[in-house]
Amino acid sequence: MAEQDNFERTEEASPKRREDARKKGTLPNSRSVVPAATLAAGVLILRFAGPEFVDRLGRLIVGYFALAGTRREIAVGSLHSLSLDSGLLIAPVLAPLFMGIALVGVGSGLLQTGFLFTTETLRFDFGRLNPLNGVKRLFRADIAVDLLKALLTVIGLGVLAYNVFYGSLGGLLSLPQLGVEELLIYIGREGFRLTGGAVAVMVGLAAADYLYQRWRVASQLRMSRHEVKEEMRESEGDPLTKSRLRGLRQKVSRRRMMADVARADVVVTNPDHLAVALSYRVGEMTAPRVVAKGAGFVAQKIKEVAAEHRIPVIENKPLARLLFKAVEVGQEIHESLYRAVAEVLAYVYKLRRG
Repeated sequence: MAEQDNFERTEEASPKRREDARKKGTLPNSRSVVPAATLAAGVLILRFAGPEFVDRLGRLIVGYFALAGTRREIAVGSLHSLSLDSGLLIAPVLAPLFMGIALVGVGSGLLQTGFLFTTETLRFDFGRLNPLNGVKRLFRADIAVDLLKALLTVIGLGVLAYNVFYGSLGGLLSLPQLGVEELLIYIGREGFRLTGGAVAVMVGLAAADYLYQRWRVASQLRMSRHEVKEEMRESEGDPLTKSRLRGLRQKVSRRRMMADVARADVVVTNPDHLAVALSYRVGEMTAPRVVAKGAGFVAQKIKEVAAEHRIPVIENKPLARLLFKAVEVGQEIHESLYRAVAEVLAYVYKLRRG
């Protein structure tokens, strides 16, 4: 049972797994977000630029009708000039509309996936040519979700259209009595109301679809405990191998340290638990240096090597503790320890002279 739990996808995806999935193009990406965002941007821009657009379009139409009342022939040069004038009249309104829609479309796509360039999705896959795989794709959950989205979109827009037209039924019956200006105002108001509702429905469904896509991708990338352990082993190395390498490094370091003990000037002990070997070379060092230290078994070996090479072993419990805790192997002692170490070295030099 415990072994089965190790293979159940209960863990969140690791950063490495998410990065690998991103490189392959596996990202939460809703195809409904870009159309909804561009439609909302277009409606919003027209909401503020609409009167100016209608005014310029009206002037353009009036100009065309005025030319239609004349009998003069239009040459090629005058046709080019007419097209240029028409473009200059409409472009100041259409350019912000198209640019705004394009920027929102690109931005909504980048907000979902970020800037990503990958060729993984362009690779040819022979599995796509297999008819059985095509039949299997028809019964995937994504197909059911797409059908549900389409159904909800149709229902939402249908309910919206029914409410708009049913609520303005009285206004529709009175349209024959309205003048041209009042008719245009009525059509614009109701049209904007219907379009705004449609945008709200599409934006809401797009947001829900994007949240679903995030949940779906997160579920696909979930990992089992076994996969987490394997990934850690690949990224950090096999724990057994690391332990063996650590042991080998400690052995090499201990041998090098014992070789340095043979060249030490004195060994300060606890006396039983700690041992610190000190060395000082006038002109080579600015202060005495710890060449070896250890506790327990290592301390005993340091004292044995010192005895073999006739290096004095001095018992000084406070100094041994301070040196063991405050100074690493290969470092010079701190100024606060100068006096205590100097007294020990002076005693050692006196012994040598004697």
